[in-house]
Amino acid sequence: MKPIVFFSAAQNEMNEYHQALLVRLMEKAGEVKGETGISGLRIDFNFGLRLEVPAGDFAVRVSDSESGQVYFEGAVSNQLLASMEKYYIPWQVEVYQSGSMVFAHRLDVTEQTVYFYLGNALGDMLAVMPYVLAFQEKYHCRVVCERQENFAPLFDVCWPQFPMVEKLPEDAYAAFVLGIFQNAPILSPTDARSVPLTQLGGVLLHLPVVPRKLQLTAAGRNPLIEEPYVCIATQASGVNKCWHYPQGWKIIIKRLKQAGYRVLCIDGDRELRQGSYHVGIPKGAEDYTGRRPLDERLALLNGAACFIGVSSGLSWLAYAAGTPVVMISGFTLPSNEFFTPYRVINYQVCHGCHNDLRVDDKNYFCPYHQGTEREMECSKGITVEYVWQKIKYCLENGREDWDEKCE
Repeated sequence: MKPIVFFSAAQNEMNEYHQALLVRLMEKAGEVKGETGISGLRIDFNFGLRLEVPAGDFAVRVSDSESGQVYFEGAVSNQLLASMEKYYIPWQVEVYQSGSMVFAHRLDVTEQTVYFYLGNALGDMLAVMPYVLAFQEKYHCRVVCERQENFAPLFDVCWPQFPMVEKLPEDAYAAFVLGIFQNAPILSPTDARSVPLTQLGGVLLHLPVVPRKLQLTAAGRNPLIEEPYVCIATQASGVNKCWHYPQGWKIIIKRLKQAGYRVLCIDGDRELRQGSYHVGIPKGAEDYTGRRPLDERLALLNGAACFIGVSSGLSWLAYAAGTPVVMISGFTLPSNEFFTPYRVINYQVCHGCHNDLRVDDKNYFCPYHQGTEREMECSKGITVEYVWQKIKYCLENGREDWDEKCE
């Protein structure tokens, strides 16, 4: 492979993390695949614009075909020119030899093979998936996705038109990284915490549309539960996302059972420990935990009267299943996730540090009050009574009210 010249409109200095990420994505993309008709000059858009230039008197101009913004302009010889940006940009490429234009190309994914890397976080994938569907509908392209074993059962049931593959196809015209990232400009043009997750897919794929809400069902899967039931998930990717009001879950479960509902805990693990914090299956809940296939989880959620949880992937799956969601979160602002009329947050205590761009996203266990009496007050300050009022309102109004409010 020729020496690589990375470029970016942001002109940011690369740190070690950025360098390692760029190298990893270049290795994943492999050789530049697209022939141009000029010997040694190749182009593709696999994890960013990549232009391989042979030795000679060549100059290249790379710009945004819509805005006209110039990303790179200069002499290139026997080098591989690669953008740092790995999301969709309407690239315009012009190549000159000895002062005369010899090649020009504008990114056009219409009816091409497009590869998506969706990461392995369930909530992130479900947040961007409506935009993948809208992207395919707009450009009539052949969409393939990198295989993630935990997602495969869900894709088989809900998106069989999008095959999951082990590696980048040979005919891939473009490949994009879709996920929730803070490290601009490589994986996102802006810190993802500054954009509602329901809109970030449009930012990454340059789609100024509001896509249709996901409506997922696990056809043919029946959880075989005849009694009314509620699903809960108390855990998330970190304990700072969990609800820590003393005995809160225990009290809520007791009230739900008194109201005639079975309560099924569907967390992926039986417990989550971090420092002095421990979150496990609450007393009184039935143990449906475990890394079960997501189509099985979807079927269970399809039949639930409601889902009660925190800012986690299972909340996003419940939302996609059309199940009313009671979300308890002070760690994130309500604008961070999807809209639910049953969101529970206490604005009278410290809250929303996840969406505070002053906070180091790599170290925000409790950035303002860790080690003090106020530690985790965004969570501990959400009372049982407040949560219960939202749950009662949710169960009284049912799915029809949820569907109307969350269209």
